[in-house]
Amino acid sequence: MEVDLQELNGVDMGCILHSTNACINIVNHISIEMRKKMAKEIVRCKSKISLMIDESTTLSQKSTLIVYIRSCVEEGTGMSEPINLFLDLVELENVMAKGIFDALLECLTFHGITEEYLKDYLVSVTCDGASVMFGCKSGVKKLLTDKFPSVIVWHCANHRLELSVADTVKEISRINRFKSFLDKLYVLYHSSPKNGRELHSCAEILEVELLKIGRVLSTRWVSSSFRSVFAVWNNYAALVKHFEEATNDPTRSASDKCTYEGLKKKITSTEFIMDLGLMCDALQELSELSLDLQERNIDLYKANQKIKALVQVFEERSQNAGTYYKTATAAAENLSFHGVILHKKNSPNDPPIDPNAFYKKLKKSIENRLLTNEDAELAQWARILDQKQWSENVSNQITFGEMEIRKLSNRLQLNEREMIRGFCEYLMEKTYPETLLPLIRAIHTISISSSECERGFSQMNLIITPTRASLMTKTVSSLLFIRLVGPPLTFFDPSKYVDSWLLRGRHSAVDSQSRKRNRDDLSDENMRKLWNLL
Repeated sequence: MEVDLQELNGVDMGCILHSTNACINIVNHISIEMRKKMAKEIVRCKSKISLMIDESTTLSQKSTLIVYIRSCVEEGTGMSEPINLFLDLVELENVMAKGIFDALLECLTFHGITEEYLKDYLVSVTCDGASVMFGCKSGVKKLLTDKFPSVIVWHCANHRLELSVADTVKEISRINRFKSFLDKLYVLYHSSPKNGRELHSCAEILEVELLKIGRVLSTRWVSSSFRSVFAVWNNYAALVKHFEEATNDPTRSASDKCTYEGLKKKITSTEFIMDLGLMCDALQELSELSLDLQERNIDLYKANQKIKALVQVFEERSQNAGTYYKTATAAAENLSFHGVILHKKNSPNDPPIDPNAFYKKLKKSIENRLLTNEDAELAQWARILDQKQWSENVSNQITFGEMEIRKLSNRLQLNEREMIRGFCEYLMEKTYPETLLPLIRAIHTISISSSECERGFSQMNLIITPTRASLMTKTVSSLLFIRLVGPPLTFFDPSKYVDSWLLRGRHSAVDSQSRKRNRDDLSDENMRKLWNLL
């Protein structure tokens, strides 16, 4: 259809290369050529690289490994920021650690990044904490460190944040009851369009902007949990009004009326309001940290500082309550929230969440998950590059930071003496000298989150629709690369790819010796009469 449209616009589209198979072959050719050029440039510049990998299943039930590469693509001299580049989507024949490891190396080698290059320039590999990835005896981490001893295998900071929240949920049973109630609200309005319409009508009457209620503290990022909890906070009056109307609705069954009456009783209790305010405060802080850790340009030191800041916030919450909790406490004292009359349950078996115990456990979980082991050591060493951490008379201490620079250089496989001399110059000039740039780039190259892989999978799901579930993984990978990395049309020069296509022995669109495209049969006289009318 697109070819016919271009021909109607007067473009000479030739007589062949109009089929779906030809389109797939052209897309694959362009993407492979682009990827090899990209990898060749990285190798030529001897840029340090980091990998982000994740495993998932497609709509057609194929196990795949998505591979991103993080590196500095330099133009000329000077400081350049590393960027995240989609490299490939690999179909896995074996989903065990050895199969994933072999598929990863084969993928990199195919695109021109050899094992010899990886031994000298691979800085880190970032992935989630699945046992197949982080298994101590036979996981992908063990295979990588055996092959490349200097590589840093990094557990995604966002996944670790989610695990720290999950640890807190397991420890404090009251949170599970809160989560169960919000999940019930999600099911109530997600599975019933009628309930959704009625809630929307209630919101219109109250002039409230209705927000979508989703699941909380589930497998999704913690930022989505905050949106769901905030939606209940924002939609509170509309929810209560809907429960009241449903309780008195004569068209509903007696069991349904009892359900809505129970929901109203639960949501109008002071204990629930205080739990809701507490969770809004905590999840807002966690959500902001999660979004910060997902930023493409965040580095190790900045991430560590943000995590420490959140830990400090949670430590001080016992003395200084958050905004939502203060509002909820005032509402509980006045027995009124958003114009709704509240009641106290005063049940010893169902008290509100203890804020002190909650924040204490949350702080401890985050410290255990994100601020311990060798990852924290790297962040501590990297802080020496921040001028804010220097003393006032640092210019007189020529050996200041020497130990940290030495450790960073050894860990990142850089020339120790050159980095120390570069840092001494940095101390005096207060600007990055050329000799220190390799260390700065290497530190910034470490990817602290695999969220880029999640974005890639989201794009993959937009390509593999139910009507296109039979697409080959190689084709999906090509489409993903062109969408995520390929240049826009205004920057795209097709001539070089046309030349390489023809040099590979492929036919041109004007090849008269090939079979021409079969045109659609438009001989139906009755339909032709209708088309003329239209």
